[in-house]
Amino acid sequence: MSLHPLLNELIHHVLPVVQDFHRQGMFAPHAASIDSTGELSGHALTTDGTNQLSVSQAIEHFESKFSLQAKSHEIQATGIFYHSPGIDASAKIVSLPPANTTDECRAIVALLEHSLGDSVYLIIPYSGQLPEIEYSSGKLVEKPTRVFPHKSNSTNKPWWKLW
Repeated sequence: MSLHPLLNELIHHVLPVVQDFHRQGMFAPHAASIDSTGELSGHALTTDGTNQLSVSQAIEHFESKFSLQAKSHEIQATGIFYHSPGIDASAKIVSLPPANTTDECRAIVALLEHSLGDSVYLIIPYSGQLPEIEYSSGKLVEKPTRVFPHKSNSTNKPWWKLW
């Protein structure tokens, strides 16, 4: 499976940062976007210490924020990175839930989307103990679109069909 070049760029710039934070014992989700001019921006959540967000809430925050930017055509690519225990095979769809504790962390997952339709999970399993982490090769798996509006083919009628 090949990815749009902007998603490759996003991965190559952001993944080393996520891995560096991981080696330092930081497991918080990170996100990045590429705007309409091609500029890459990193995103992280901070709190005042009184409010705690779960990883799921942080992912929902990034998806919501990026969805608004996508609707106004401000961005063209996004990535949300978090730690997961791995693929949950108990359902009929691919699910990569966030880890609830650091002991459950077995993979870095990136939710990658591009405005032209690419929407994939990047799954990077890892092993070892901090700071000596070994990362395996990443795997791409298609995922449902959450950020960019789904483009329906029903509006693209063939030229030969009467309207």
